[in-house]
Amino acid sequence: MWTGKWWHAIQTRVPKEAALSPVIIATDKTQLTQFSDSKSAYSVYLTFGNIPHVIQWRPSQHACILIGYLSVSKIIGMQLTSRKKSSRVQRLFHELMRIILNPSKRAGRDRIEVVGGDGAVRRVYPMLACYVANYPEQCLVTCSKYGTCPKCKRPPEELSASTAGEPRTNQWTESVINKAKEDTHLFRQCQERCKEQLVSGSVYKLFWTGFPHCNIHIAITPDVLHQLYQGVFKHMMHWCQKLLDPKELDAHIRALPPCFGVRYFKNGFFALDQIGGKERKDMAKILFGCLIGKLPCHAIITY
Repeated sequence: MWTGKWWHAIQTRVPKEAALSPVIIATDKTQLTQFSDSKSAYSVYLTFGNIPHVIQWRPSQHACILIGYLSVSKIIGMQLTSRKKSSRVQRLFHELMRIILNPSKRAGRDRIEVVGGDGAVRRVYPMLACYVANYPEQCLVTCSKYGTCPKCKRPPEELSASTAGEPRTNQWTESVINKAKEDTHLFRQCQERCKEQLVSGSVYKLFWTGFPHCNIHIAITPDVLHQLYQGVFKHMMHWCQKLLDPKELDAHIRALPPCFGVRYFKNGFFALDQIGGKERKDMAKILFGCLIGKLPCHAIITY
C-alpha cells in the first residue's frame, strides 16, 4: 500500500512525530462444510497495509488475524415481512461491526504507542484504509442500493459508461439517509426515498461513522475473484465460443508447449468438471495466445 497516493495524503494530516498504520478489514461468509447441516461462519479479519503481500498470504506468519465472528442466524418472525427481515439483518451487521471496530476507531483518533522490532516506542495512528469483500457485502457495508456501484453515483443502466461517475462520500450517504428519515414517517417510505438516491435505507447507525480520515466508498477494494476471473473472464469465454468452435479452441490449448509458471491443460478448457477462481486465473493466462490468427484483429484488440 505504500506505493499508493492515499497513504502519503493521510500521512500529512497526522502529527509529524507520528506514523500512520493503514488497517485492512475483510469479511467473508463461508460455508464450513457440505456435511454439517449447512453450517456457515461469518468471519472478520484484520491486517495492516505496511506488511508485504508475501507475508500476509502465509498463515504461519499470523499477519492476518481473526478478530470476530458475525451472526449468521436468520431473523424469524411471522409478523415480519421479507423486507423487514432483510433490514434487520443489515442493521445487525452494522451494529456488530461497530462493536468490533470501535476500539480501532478510538485508536485512530487518540493514537497508540507501539513497540517496534528494534525496541523503540513509536506513536502510531491506525486508520481504516481498505475493506475487502465481495459485491453483496460491498453494498451492505456502504449502504448502496443493490445493483449500483458502491463507489460512484452511476445508476444501473449507466454502469457500462466509459467515464467514472460522481464519487460517493460518507457525508453524502449519511445525509441521504437522515433526510429521508426526517421527511417520512413509515419505514417503507424512508427506504423507497433512499433507493431513489441509489442508497439502501435499511440502516440508520452506520458502523464506519466516526472513523478519522476514512471514506468507506474509497476503502472498498475490487472483488478480483468474482468480478474479474469469475465475471469478466466468464463472459469472455462465452464470446469465444460464439466466435470460435470450442473443439478448435481446445485443440489450440492442447497444442501449447509447457511453460514455467503457466498451467498446462492437457484436455483443454471444456473438459474440466469444476471451474473455480484458480482455474479461471490459469485459463486467463493462455487464452489470448490461443485466439491470435483465429479471430479478427478488431476482436483481439477488444479483448
